Amino acid sequence: MPSLEKILEFEFNDLKPAYKAFFIMLFSIGIICIVLYSSSEVTISKGQYKDMFEDNFSGLIVKKYIDYDNRKSPTFKFKDSSRLNGYLIFWEKVEIGDSISKNAKSRFVKIFKKDTVIVFDMNVEFKYYDTIPENKNHDER
Repeated sequence: MPSLEKILEFEFNDLKPAYKAFFIMLFSIGIICIVLYSSSEVTISKGQYKDMFEDNFSGLIVKKYIDYDNRKSPTFKFKDSSRLNGYLIFWEKVEIGDSISKNAKSRFVKIFKKDTVIVFDMNVEFKYYDTIPENKNHDER
């Protein structure tokens, strides 16, 4: 077992060239993966925000489940047999028997419970709203 002094005396320049190349390649791949992941996250969020902004739905929830055939997305089934996929932001707040509603060109989702109405601002779910210039005219204030 190597002693602590030997570990602390480690020098990168003392490694064989093959090991140096391996560690440099591993570090470079890690940086590339981080950059690609963070840039694609912004793109995905912009696309999802645009889709959400155009969504129009309303109905009485009769079933709430995880759709394993659709990438494990949270799904609501309405009384009229239509379905709504996605939207984790209000998944835990909605119960069977509640009604939900969202108008197209609106970022607000309303959950109608027996004794109260909860309003969700979808800008909380989509962090990159301010980077989408065409949506600046659609703010509901």
